[in-house]
Amino acid sequence: MIVRALWEGLKSIGFGRRRRALQARAAVREDDILTAAGMAYVMKDVQPFVARGPSGDYAIFVTLPSAPPPPAGYPVLYMLDGNAFVGGAAEALQLQSRFWRQSQVEPALVVAVGYPGDALFDMGRRAYDFLPSHSSGKLSERFMQGAPWHQPGGADAFLDFLTGPLRDAIARRYPVDPARQVLSGHSFGGFFTLYALLTRPRAFRRYAALSPSLWWDEGRLPRDAQHLIAALPADLQADLLIVVAEDETPDRPHISARMLNDAADLAARLEREGPAGLAVRHVVLAGENHQSVPPTVFSRVLRFASAPLSSGPDSKKEG
Repeated sequence: MIVRALWEGLKSIGFGRRRRALQARAAVREDDILTAAGMAYVMKDVQPFVARGPSGDYAIFVTLPSAPPPPAGYPVLYMLDGNAFVGGAAEALQLQSRFWRQSQVEPALVVAVGYPGDALFDMGRRAYDFLPSHSSGKLSERFMQGAPWHQPGGADAFLDFLTGPLRDAIARRYPVDPARQVLSGHSFGGFFTLYALLTRPRAFRRYAALSPSLWWDEGRLPRDAQHLIAALPADLQADLLIVVAEDETPDRPHISARMLNDAADLAARLEREGPAGLAVRHVVLAGENHQSVPPTVFSRVLRFASAPLSSGPDSKKEG
């Protein structure tokens, strides 16, 4: 698994160079009806920033909706792996917030948190930021993506950054609703989202965990769930959306089965043992996989994030 991940990563890096060369050659041709109008499409509604954080600089992409803010301000959706997902989320927000009475995507602010550079994912930085220190000695989990510099351990500092200086900076620049702060992450980001809920439950009002990697560190989070759930405040008011694909890893069915079972078990435990004010929705996406989950659920996550507080998720599992 480690060797295959390294090989696929090297192939992607290699094709990145060829891809840029293909684009450059396509731009200079002048023997047909096409004339180059630039080297890249720019999303005019996405405002980029750079922020200094605990593990270095972060690329912050802010998208305003197509409609004015409600009286209390915009709800804010903090989306992890921002480089990979800002485009799809921004387009979904702009299209649907214009007609929010029909789409049920009410005007919201999307803050996509990523890393400097052109890569969709910074594997080393995200492993450090999204994961706490590990206890397992297994090589595949100690060296997160098959490389020794992909180390965990920065989750608590990253959560401090999201809920402290970044949140404050966003609130100084935009009309936001402090009561509707939402966190969404995928894979290791989904693990981080659940880790935030279970260790600092008042950090956000809503949590969307997509394909959470609950297997990490030999199932550390499900293993710790009993005492973490018991420690949740009795008066907690929060909404949780857990989404997994029916076939997370088609080439590794045993991992798919574990991810499905882990998500279902944790959702059931939170419903059964968690505070009455914690509303849980567990969704299994038929016909989808680990990589297709985020683009499939952009609209669902936006509806979840922007819904009035009186209409959080119910606890019914969807197929």
